Amino acid sequence: MTEAGGWRYVHASVPGVAHLASGADCQDACAVELLSAPDIGPVLVLAVADGAGSAAQARAGADLACRTLLAECATRVRDSASMAWARTDAEALLQSVRTALAQLADEANLPAREFACTLLGAVVAADSALFLQIGDGVIVIDSGEDYRPVFWPQTGEYANETHFVTDPDAIARLESVALTEPIAEIALLSDGLQLLALHYQSRRAHAPFFRPLFHRLREHAEPGCPVALAAALERFLASPAINRRTHDDKTLILATRRPAPAPGAETGTPEPANAPSPSASPESDAAPSAESDEPAEPAEARNSDDSVIADLETAPGDAAPIQPISPTPDLPSRDRNGDEAV
Repeated sequence: MTEAGGWRYVHASVPGVAHLASGADCQDACAVELLSAPDIGPVLVLAVADGAGSAAQARAGADLACRTLLAECATRVRDSASMAWARTDAEALLQSVRTALAQLADEANLPAREFACTLLGAVVAADSALFLQIGDGVIVIDSGEDYRPVFWPQTGEYANETHFVTDPDAIARLESVALTEPIAEIALLSDGLQLLALHYQSRRAHAPFFRPLFHRLREHAEPGCPVALAAALERFLASPAINRRTHDDKTLILATRRPAPAPGAETGTPEPANAPSPSASPESDAAPSAESDEPAEPAEARNSDDSVIADLETAPGDAAPIQPISPTPDLPSRDRNGDEAV
């Protein structure tokens, strides 16, 4: 069971090797806030945005999208007597983000597409949640069975196509779902981590990526964001073992409200002192990919919070995927840089 309001969370965004080589900034952004409302109780709000590669103000757009989503959720939580949210609420949240980006574009005398970004959002109360997504990246949850994606990353006809908040058809493209079940753990991640965290052939979350990460987070009993673990997560995302697999910017938010394990107690997560190391070789810590269904080889061990890299040896679990509220099908797609697909 979960502890009501006992959320611990950690988040980090780091530039990919391509941006490091060119001296460019990370174009990802993320934000987390724990709200409290008299009639609802604690509500955790999380957001991740990834700026389009060709957008001149990609980072500014991603940052504003996250901040606007959190601000709008705070207003709605404060003014609501329940968490009985629906598709219309998700659309209203997205429209607020679109309006904020359009205003910023007007002030800068630039077209809105120069602030193009994807957006993942989650609003999680005691026994209900609202999720929304436009573009790639993924939200992964655990409600007591296993880790499962809420939506599959949005792509077009080709692998590098996705959709953005600033697209004219963004509201139609929006995916959203309202669940009435307690969420014990949740992760939001940008597309730079998709090949590590998802199993493409089965279209499931690769649970061994998440288990050791959440195990480390559960060890911190105090609510809030452990500063030392946040620094360790940033080092992990920037480690050679991760950068060997992806050249893109990487963002990850993890949040849990599972009770902290008692000293010496079994947690059911076989990971602890010997978690695989970020310095392991590419052959020893390979993640599942879209092309392969073979399990990876085990990675070498390492202690401390720096060892948050996951054990990528085991295949994903058998949890059934969520059936989301579907967007309008068969609309034209756009590529990852925000240009019209041809």
